[in-house]
This record gives sequence, structure tokens and C-alpha cells, in this order.
Amino acid sequence: MLHTFIFDLDGTTVNSAHRQGETLDEWRAMNTPANIMRDSMLPLAEQMRQAILDGLDVVICTSRVMSHVDRVWLNIRGLIAPTIISRDAGDDRHAGEYKLARLQELATARGMAWGAFASTCVLWDDDLDVQETLKKAGVRVVDPLQYNSFKAKG
Repeated sequence: MLHTFIFDLDGTTVNSAHRQGETLDEWRAMNTPANIMRDSMLPLAEQMRQAILDGLDVVICTSRVMSHVDRVWLNIRGLIAPTIISRDAGDDRHAGEYKLARLQELATARGMAWGAFASTCVLWDDDLDVQETLKKAGVRVVDPLQYNSFKAKG
């Protein structure tokens, strides 16, 4: 039985393509309040919002360094999850390594063994490194690209 629904932001529930770069440093340089407010919701964001409204255990797990403006943007759209995991400014780990470590910390904080946590959650993330790393660690991972492109057409 699934208990925890984990959503990535960029490329999964949020269209932030206008501020993408080739490197993490380029992403950080484009991460201005004006650019953040230009972000838009991808179709999967509506499923995330509904899960939050339904009181489900929703977690945002993003490689972003979250700012106040990011939280305002999410709040305006009803996308503030009860748990938000985001990168510290000095953390340069690859996304898969970063997210695995942070989700393992979450499992520990909840008093769960990793295997129990992994078997009761599902993660939506567009990053191939994240998908591969978390699948190997026992998490059910769903690639949101097909869902978003199908919903965008329909």
C-alpha cells in the first residue's frame, strides 16, 4: 500500500524551462525572483495539488535551493506540500545521490527502515539519474514526461 507521494518540481510539476542552464551554476544564476514568477504549472501539478487537498502524505523533493519566492509561487498555486525537501546552497551532489540521501534522512526521521519507506512510496521525477538511482534503491519511480505530454495535448 502506498503512503507517501513524492514529487519533483522542475520538469515534473513545474515548467521552469526558461531558466534552465547546462550546469548547476547556470541554474543558480537564472534563479531570480522575476524568473521564478514566470514559472508555470505542468499537468501533473494538478494531481499533486489534489493529493495535498485530500490530506495525503505529499512530499516535494527538489534539487532546487528553495527561496522565499519559490514558496510564495507554490503557495499561490496550492502546491505547498506538508514536507518540502530542498538543496542547501553549498550542496553540489548529483541529483540522484542527493535525493536518495535526503529521502533516507526522511525515512529515519519518521522512524522507518529504508526498505519499509521505499516500498510504500512513489516518486515522480523527470531526471534520469534520479530515476535510476532511486529505482535501484527500491523506490517505485514514475517518469512524468509521458503524463505531462499526454495531458497537455488533451
